[in-house]
Amino acid sequence: MQISRLGFRGYWDVFKSSVTQIGESNLALVSAGVAFFSMLSLFPALAALIAMAGIIADPAEVVAQLEDLRELMPADVFEIIHQQVVSLVSASSDTLGWAGVVSLFLALWSARAGVGAMIIGLNSVYFQPNRNTAWHYLRALMLTAALVGVGLVALISLVVIPVLLAFFPLGLIGTLLIDGLRWIVAIVVLFAGVGLLYRYGPNRKVARFRWLSAGAIVAVALWVILSLGFSYYVTNFGNYNQVYGSIGAVVAMLIWLWITSFLVLYGAALNAQIEAWLKENHPVTPLQETF
Repeated sequence: MQISRLGFRGYWDVFKSSVTQIGESNLALVSAGVAFFSMLSLFPALAALIAMAGIIADPAEVVAQLEDLRELMPADVFEIIHQQVVSLVSASSDTLGWAGVVSLFLALWSARAGVGAMIIGLNSVYFQPNRNTAWHYLRALMLTAALVGVGLVALISLVVIPVLLAFFPLGLIGTLLIDGLRWIVAIVVLFAGVGLLYRYGPNRKVARFRWLSAGAIVAVALWVILSLGFSYYVTNFGNYNQVYGSIGAVVAMLIWLWITSFLVLYGAALNAQIEAWLKENHPVTPLQETF
């Protein structure tokens, strides 16, 4: 999207339209449904990721790399995920190896519920009808596998890069390089995941594929800021455990997943409004279209 052609008036019009669409598409309510199914899908997705990692690498590395996400989650939410990952990694090698292919497929099938809910949400953003049941499930399963694959590539990168750099006596520079590369890989993974959702999620016959889009940049930037803010709030001011008792951590996780889902859908709404504005104010001829 050629957002440089928007100008100040265009940016303002797009912003107003995207805010209006929050109500028109019921993004807050849809995000709640996506968050619920995402919570049900989170642990099967982790199981699938660890099963795939167990085929080609040491799955225990997942636990080490998970520490990089500690600051982006409320402490209670991180502990729930951390404990489950440790439990999965502690499973037998048969479960995590080639003999676990069936378990891997079942984990992917369970995890696709969250992606399927996100697809329905993206269709509502673009005012598109949902696919028929069979194709919807297949599309959600393939997209889930792709997202898990992106996570696996990131995990392998985070494991391999430090090993390669260890062969060079870089000292402090090497440490800084490793830390910097970790964040670069994390950012690339976020944009890759959001880009896949925006391109292959909505039921659109013609859609341009871009790893970077205005909606993706806004969604990822706001997600990092709000995740850090929510984590700080829950740690220092939140009283979920006092109010909700033993399920306080689950409530915090649901809210965090709702924030994540809402921002992904809002980013899609922003892209949709930019696309609509450009079509109305700067129509493009068929020869100028790039797919």
